[in-house]
Amino acid sequence: MLKTYWTSWTTSASTTSSTTRTMLPTSTARVASTTSPSMLATPPKLLAKWSAVALGSMLSANRGHAAAPHCRQAPKVREEETDGDQRYVMHDLLHDLAMKVASHDCLCLRLPNVGSVEIQPTTQHLSISTHDLGKYDAVSGEKLRSELEELKTKLNVEHLHTLMVFGKMDGSFAKIFGDFLWEANTLRVLYLLDMTYPMESMIHNFSRLVHLRCLCLGTCDREMHLPLNISKFYHLRVLDLEQWCGSSDLPRDMSNLAKLCHIHARSELHSDIYNVGKLKLLEELKVFRVNKKSEGFEPKQLEHLSKLRELVIYNLERIHTKEEAAQAKLMEKRYLRRLTLDWDSNRSSLEPGVEAAVLESLQLHGDLQVLCIRGHGGPSCPTWLGDEFAVEGLQSLFLDGVSWEVFPSLGKAWDLRELCFEDIDRLKEFIIVKSFCMLTKLILIGLGSFEKWVYTGGDLLPPDAHMFPLLQVLVIRKCPKLLGLPFSNHIVSPDWFPKLQELEVSDCPEFLPVIHISRIERLHSVTMKCVKMLKEFAYSKSSGGAELKITGESDLLSLDQVLVFDKETVTEKLTLERCPPLGLKHLLMLTSLRTLIVENSVGLVGPPGGGQSDVEWQLPVEYIKINDLNGNSGKELTELLPHLPKLSKLEIVRCKNIKRLVVGVDVQQTTSEASEMGGGEITAAAAAEEHDDGVLLFPAHLRDSLQELDFSSCSELVLVDPPTLVPGGGGLQALRSLQRLKIYNSPKFLSTFFFSCHSFPSSLQSLVLWDVKGLRTLEPLSNLSSLTRLELFKCGEDLKCEGLWSLLTTGGQLRELDVGGSPRFFADWDPNPRRGLEDAEGGEEQQTQLVSSTLRELETDDIAGLLAAPICRFLSSSLTKLKLWGDWCEGMERFIKEQEDALQLLSSLQELAFWDFKDLQQLPAGLRNLTSLKLLSVNLCPAILSLPNDALPDSLEMLDVYKCSEELKQQCRGLEGTIPRVHIL
Repeated sequence: MLKTYWTSWTTSASTTSSTTRTMLPTSTARVASTTSPSMLATPPKLLAKWSAVALGSMLSANRGHAAAPHCRQAPKVREEETDGDQRYVMHDLLHDLAMKVASHDCLCLRLPNVGSVEIQPTTQHLSISTHDLGKYDAVSGEKLRSELEELKTKLNVEHLHTLMVFGKMDGSFAKIFGDFLWEANTLRVLYLLDMTYPMESMIHNFSRLVHLRCLCLGTCDREMHLPLNISKFYHLRVLDLEQWCGSSDLPRDMSNLAKLCHIHARSELHSDIYNVGKLKLLEELKVFRVNKKSEGFEPKQLEHLSKLRELVIYNLERIHTKEEAAQAKLMEKRYLRRLTLDWDSNRSSLEPGVEAAVLESLQLHGDLQVLCIRGHGGPSCPTWLGDEFAVEGLQSLFLDGVSWEVFPSLGKAWDLRELCFEDIDRLKEFIIVKSFCMLTKLILIGLGSFEKWVYTGGDLLPPDAHMFPLLQVLVIRKCPKLLGLPFSNHIVSPDWFPKLQELEVSDCPEFLPVIHISRIERLHSVTMKCVKMLKEFAYSKSSGGAELKITGESDLLSLDQVLVFDKETVTEKLTLERCPPLGLKHLLMLTSLRTLIVENSVGLVGPPGGGQSDVEWQLPVEYIKINDLNGNSGKELTELLPHLPKLSKLEIVRCKNIKRLVVGVDVQQTTSEASEMGGGEITAAAAAEEHDDGVLLFPAHLRDSLQELDFSSCSELVLVDPPTLVPGGGGLQALRSLQRLKIYNSPKFLSTFFFSCHSFPSSLQSLVLWDVKGLRTLEPLSNLSSLTRLELFKCGEDLKCEGLWSLLTTGGQLRELDVGGSPRFFADWDPNPRRGLEDAEGGEEQQTQLVSSTLRELETDDIAGLLAAPICRFLSSSLTKLKLWGDWCEGMERFIKEQEDALQLLSSLQELAFWDFKDLQQLPAGLRNLTSLKLLSVNLCPAILSLPNDALPDSLEMLDVYKCSEELKQQCRGLEGTIPRVHIL
């Protein structure tokens, strides 16, 4: 991890190498060269490792931490945040350069390949990767032993100062490795991050490593214990247990490590250090529980910890006098930068006077940067946070669950960057002071009495006030009495919040938002939940564009109540749920809109107003979804579609008021023709205009733009022809660019069509029909020469596959077929009949050459029809994936021989699945003959007790068994090791 310090040195690497090399601490470059180039290091841990390799004399505490910014400035060094920690990562090239610089005394090995590595006799720092070591056997063990013995003739193990091991190791390998390291008694740095066996298995002489400065241990074995003799390493400066997930019982005499500076571990482990006051060089104590035991955990333990930079004190309610509190000597800790003072919120009794005196006695040094006070039961803040404000270097203040009526005077906190108040019942006013000029984050949560904002300059706020000139994040939650932000007429004032990027207001039922589009678009994100009239308002920006979602409450009658469209918006996606309809004035502002989703609302578009009905306008919308609209959605959508020339995807779900669909017409022309018919037949278009009977008209321009169409759960929807129909162009054929069509749970959709004619455009590539009645054969689909995927489910028990041949042979492209709910779909189908061809001269009959199929994937519940020799022979060269459903196989206990023989004809099959065969007692015989099979899946087949007697094919790579009998599962478990992957649930 020290590599990142080395990279900061390379900032000047462009100068003379001899000069820059003298600037590099050699030990740092050495550790850099022994680490993985992808390894990350947190800044505090980085500094700790410098100290461990004898840089402590070069860097005082303050100078060392001041050096961290240089890492950020170094070339090819990137600052990242991982799991909430700030980290630096080095570029691979810099890592390689570090290895070059330190090659005379650093060595990286990747076991078991040791022989080809060049080794310098001066090597002192060793890094070993075991990721390629594999499992132990006699041959591999002897090979490793011989190579390490050969290595030992070139490497002086007794001179090693650094050892880092990355990866796990078999116990037998660990013993061999331990023999190799028996003489490594001078180690200063030891990293073992993936321990699977006790320390002594790998480092036989661990107890003799008395020179250790840095020890890093990690394991995933929860039963493994820490070595008890770590308390004997009196020179230890860094103990890193962050990756330790085993038992964390510390030795009672840990306090003997008088030189220990850093303990990187889970916070609670810090609380177990008995007599921690003896560790006078310790720089962070993340958990100190006052009087955790009768001795060794008194406040006076903190007295001599003068080097602390971070301290968290819990159970302060156990201190009963100010004299006892004063023993902590917090004022004297001049390096302390982060402090948490915590009173247990679940304590049985509360003594406000005592707690006030205790907090008053915990006065802090003025250079403290981060202060958190939780659960304090006193009536007011301490004087050193109030009238006698003494923490002038404060950058972050967190108050959580305090009972104060008098709050800190922050007028002198000119460096305050972050302020958080949480679960404070008595705070009624938030006082805005001029010192907030540096504030970047403000968080107010659970303030039950908070009602208003107060400006120290008076009630009248100056119009150009910059009270929060640098604020980037504002979060307000669970403030039930708050009416709004500190201004009355709008949200996100550019004068008050010129730098704001994130705004969140949630669970504030009286908060009335009035949101200006022009102002929120300056922000990165705006989130409001459970405020007045809004269940949710969410605005965000990303690489995909700006997105706005609004979910209204029952009292939201117009979008104008909460949203002001004062400019053309850059929003590309708009989602409205439980909202009133969009007005024309709103639509005219959505000039960048690409996606419009409207759900669970009264309507889609309201009537035009304000003299705007004659305005010519268009929107760049490409995708519309309407779901569960209760108004006249057919008419509204009919009026909207002509203004969307780029619409490529339309999805309509649960719109019961849309009853008829007419495709490829000019609305004005159709209406005119209807009126000329007089008392004659009324067209669908005329009905839509005059009688409002739920007709949806697709304008003519959609035939060139619409690529995807989806109708779901529109139970009354019927497709009808336009009044002026070009012969052969009925149904949806006018949509000549349509590629994907889905009709789901709309049984009447095709009810007006004769299925001897074509209803769909030949451009279709994917067709999904669920619960669409009346389709008896596939002849109406025979024109779909571009179709690659066809899914038919519950389209009639009498549906037959007549017409499928043209989709699967020359001229067809069908790759995927999924048919369910039609038990005789393949019955009696012969895809390769003999066909007579009349010879031009002799009239002799010739046999047509067999034609191959294009089908790759098939899913069906027509087992009897499919497993016939002619069909399987036809599919044999193309079909690679087959899923069989037993929905119509009630009482079927086994496959008949003809079906088993037919299945074996599918010589290209790679995946075979059996689903939901309730009564099936055995899988078909002959599966071993499917020599291309890689995956066999058996699911929900409770009566199958065993696999076929003639075994499974040698090609099988995975066996998947789900919710089957225990007998079958047990047999499959026995195949682990012979089949690469066996998955059983």
